[in-house]
Order: sequence, then C-alpha cells, then structure tokens
Amino acid sequence: MQFLATDYDGTLFRDRQITDSDRDAIIRFRKAGHKFGIVTGRYLPTILREIEHWHLPYDFLVCCTGSMLLDGTGRVLCEHLAPRTAVRPLYDLTLELGGRYFCVSKGLQITWLDTGFPPLYENVKVLPPEKLPLLDGFHEAGTCFSDEETARRFVDTVNRDYSEMMTAHQNGIYVDVCAPHTGKVRGLREMLAHFGGREESLFVAGDNLNDLEMIRTFSSFAIDSAREEVRSAATYTAADITQMVDALLQRESAPPNAKFLHRGLI
Repeated sequence: MQFLATDYDGTLFRDRQITDSDRDAIIRFRKAGHKFGIVTGRYLPTILREIEHWHLPYDFLVCCTGSMLLDGTGRVLCEHLAPRTAVRPLYDLTLELGGRYFCVSKGLQITWLDTGFPPLYENVKVLPPEKLPLLDGFHEAGTCFSDEETARRFVDTVNRDYSEMMTAHQNGIYVDVCAPHTGKVRGLREMLAHFGGREESLFVAGDNLNDLEMIRTFSSFAIDSAREEVRSAATYTAADITQMVDALLQRESAPPNAKFLHRGLI
C-alpha cells in the first residue's frame, strides 16, 4: 500500500480550482488500495469547507501545519496545542514587526485580534487587544508581513526565544505557529503510525516554503510551478496530481528494479 499526501494551496488547489482530472486520479489511487490525504497549513474549518465544496475523497487530513490529524470520517486522531502562555508574546511580536493580522485557531473556532490593519475578510469580527487574556491555547496561530525578510525575522525570533512554547513556520510572507516541535513531518509520521505504514511507502507533494521539511524528509514531488527551493529539494517534479498518481500506479505494477520515475520528470 502506498500513501500520497499533498499540500493544498498551490499543489492540489491551483488557479482557484481543483481539476476534474486530479479528483478522478485521487479516486483511482484509492480504488487501487492506496491511501490519499491532504497536509496543509490551513485551519480545520477552512480546509473542511474546501473538501466539501470540491467533493474531495480522502483517507486522512493533516491540518494546522501538523497540529491536527483526522481520519477520512473527520474524527480527530491526534492533536497538539500551543499553551495559553504563548499567545501574549506572539501577539506582541506580531505588532512589533508590523504583522498585518493576527488570528488563532482551536478546533473549529478562529479568533481574530486587532493589529491596526483593516480586516482581511468581510464579516470577520476582530477583537480588541483587551480580549487577549481570554484566549486559550491554540492549534495554530497565523500572521503575515509586508516582505519575506520580516517574516523570516519573526520566525527566527519565535524559534529562538520561545521554542519551549511554540514552533513557527514561514510560507513566503505568511507565518504559521504551532505547538513546539510540531510540523507537517510530525503530522505525517503520526498518520503512518495510525495506518501501520512505512516511511518508504509515503510520497508527499508540495510547492512552497512550509513544505520544504517534508519534501526533504520523504520521497517527494514538487509541482512544476513550485518555488525553486522546493523543486531543487524534491525527488521528482510533476505537472499535477494526475501525473503523480499515474507514476505511482505505474511504479506499483512495474517489475522489480524497473525505473519509471526520474528526477526532474516523470
């Protein structure tokens, strides 16, 4: 049995859509007896809405950058929470470096706090700073900055000064913050433990900076439009999920020692 875990935004969800070809490929992969799942930095309610909207079949979901693992029925199998004490220093650092927004998610709830910038979305209730003490621990917190250098400074500060409370992950100008030592690699290893799978049977796919750790750790695909750092680190590149699935199914039926996958192409 093989496992395919794909990032969502920019990998499975491209040009504001999921193609019929990619969705059909996922169905074929699962019908062949394999496991498919999504590994994403998105919060639980936002990725569940996407899955429902696009009618995506899946066997596992690793969301909040590894903080939550769910099975194909939506049952939470594993979760990691950053402590309540992490919220204040994280918020203060966000303000200090000019973060454009600040939000924390816990389960199906997302809470936004004012940073002095207009809300990202319409109809979002933004709480004043006085409400900060009311916030509990979180699965993931998020913010973004005007440029990648500032985002990198934020990540470096969090991971240097507050490593016992949380771990930060950069994705371009965006930053996601989770429980300490939590990330996509940890979430995927917990998924494999649940299914009794081996790391050699797992293939991952991604496109951006927050995918680099898993791209380097497991057998991996980079989507053709991925950042150069991701394409350079990946085992293989592919145009879409369909091409990945076709290669993996061909690999499964190949005679011993046959090679259908090559670095840089399929």
